[in-house]
Parts: sequence; C-alpha cells; structure tokens
Amino acid sequence: MGKRNKVTTRDIAEYTGVSQSTVSMILSNKPHVSFSKETIDKVRQGAKELGYKKPVAGVKKKEQALAKSIIVICPLLSNGYYSMIIHSITERAKDYGYTVFTVSTLRDVSQEELYLNLLSGFELAGVISLYPPTKIAQANALSKQVPVVSIGDKPDACRFDAVELDSKKPGYIIAEHLLSLGHKHITYICTPIRPKEIGRIHRLAGLRSCFKDHDLDPEWVEVKSPTIAAYGRYSADNSEYQNGYDMASQALDEHTSSTAFVGNNDMTAFGIMAAISDHGFRVPHDYSVCGFDNIPLSSMPQIALTTIEHASLAKGREAVDIIYKKNTQKNISAKHHYIMRMEYEPELIVRNSTGKCKITNKTKECHNIS
Repeated sequence: MGKRNKVTTRDIAEYTGVSQSTVSMILSNKPHVSFSKETIDKVRQGAKELGYKKPVAGVKKKEQALAKSIIVICPLLSNGYYSMIIHSITERAKDYGYTVFTVSTLRDVSQEELYLNLLSGFELAGVISLYPPTKIAQANALSKQVPVVSIGDKPDACRFDAVELDSKKPGYIIAEHLLSLGHKHITYICTPIRPKEIGRIHRLAGLRSCFKDHDLDPEWVEVKSPTIAAYGRYSADNSEYQNGYDMASQALDEHTSSTAFVGNNDMTAFGIMAAISDHGFRVPHDYSVCGFDNIPLSSMPQIALTTIEHASLAKGREAVDIIYKKNTQKNISAKHHYIMRMEYEPELIVRNSTGKCKITNKTKECHNIS
C-alpha cells in the first residue's frame, strides 16, 4: 500500500482486509448496522496504527470534491497552445463529472516543485502537466498516489503516464518542406535552450537531421537563442513573441544568409513575422516563416502561418481519458502500477507564410517568391 500524507478509509480497508464501506460505517458509528466485535476491533486497531484522524464537519465534502478534481500544471497561460489544451481538458472532464483547476509555473522549476509537493497531500482524480516535468522524482512519487499524465516529449526515467509527442518529427517535416521550396539556409529562433527543454532541443535536432539526410551541412540551420538572463527580462505575458521579434531583428541586422526562419512555436513565429515586416521585408516574398503548434491565431488570414498540427485538442482529451481509466479499474490496489502512453503523429499545415526560393543573377543569393 502506497503511503499517503493523510490516511483515508481506503488505506484502512487495504490494511485490515475489510471493505472500505465497512470501515466507513464502523468509524462513523453508523446506526442500524452491526458487525462482529472482531471486525470492529480490527478496524479500530488498524485506524489507530495508521494514525487515522476522523474528518471534522464539512471536511468530508471538500475531500469528496477534490477526489473529482483534476489539477492542470501549465507553464504559460499566455501561449495559445496551452490555452487550447486546457479547453479540451475541461470539456472532456465535464463528461466524467470532473472539475478542473489550472496552476501556472511560469517555467520556474522551484514553482513546479512546490506544486508537485503540495499536491501530494491531496486525494485527487489526477494531475496533468502540459509539458514534461523537470522534477521527475517528485512527479514519479506523486504518480504513486494519483494518476499523473504529462503531455509532450517523453522525459527520461519517467514512471508516470504520458501523451507523447516526438518533437524531432515535426522539426524534420518542417525542414523537408523548406528544402522542397529551395531554402538551404534557415534560422531556428528559440527561447533559451536548456537540457530540461526537451521539445526545443528535439525540434532543432529534427531540422538538422533532415539537412544531414539531404547531404547538407546541419550547421546551415543557424540557431538564435537568448541567454537565460536576457530572456528573464521579458514580461511573461509576451515573452515568446518578444523573443521571436528580437532574435529575428538581430539576424536581419546581421544580414543573415538565411532565407527562412523557424520559430520554436507559433508565438515565436508571430514575433519573427513582425520583425521582418518592421525591417521593410515581406513574408513570404523575402523570407519564409514556419512555426509549430497550429494555434487558432495561425489560421487567421492576416497571419496564415505554415505550422505543425500535432493533435493538441485530442491530446488534452486523451490525458483526461487516461485519468478516468486509471480511476475506474476494478483492482484498486493495482490501478497505478502500470504506465499508459499515447502518441500522435504530426501533420504539416501549409499556409501563405512560406514560398519558393530562387537564385538571382545579381546577388547569387536566395530570395523567396510567392
């Protein structure tokens, strides 16, 4: 039996080998029911040994409400990708009678650790992390108490459930698309690339892998990424957009040889497009731009961003389905002892932000034509 911070009647039932309803009736002194003295003594002795404390008035209802609640851990609410998944989670949760609460870490590791440790003290329906957790040990420990599902690239050593995405595939697909249009020099613009940011690293790896497979130098995929200190000066509500704008501006000021830009997500790509426009260039006539995530704004006619669809809505629904399945297993004592994984294939969505590249006699350099 997994040890919980707070002993419940279910713990006592598992400990003593009697049903949870029997434990509940004995400890609540329910009238008009009778049990043998042996059973009563066993339950009360078990409760004493486990340190069970009888809930005070009103607490039981709160505990029951939490037991039907899903906590969503989100890095940034300002990114439409995460908002989109939260909406799908909330809609699916209603089908099962679950309530959804969302907390934001602002990509602060200490904040993530605080939430994971705090949640270990509650009896919840489940926890969904919209990104691979950095604190794997804490997430693994929490998953022994309640179903934990992460959405995104699979972290090493994880022992919790996951709706997976291999970000190397989207990177490879984007590179193939740009190469098919004649772009052989591209710039990957990204928020700080740190070991914990698995998705950002994998997307870059996918881009460079495609170049290598086409007998091109992987270093022709240039990387523009700020220092952690520089990125930390951005406001959280527009950090990704502003980073895309600033990094693209730097590349343009340096007269980059790239003819296409790839943002690590759609919000970054929007900033890239704004920088290109403010520097007097046009998308895709002068530079092509791609992103990832296919958030709703990407399809707006004024933006029309070429991007990757990786089933964001389906991933949110699947995460809730996994929690529901875990909570409805007949063998309660073993319901958290196996890992469920689901992976969705990415799909390229081509829009007007990408165009062909040609060689001009005057400059012998690539330029885009729509």
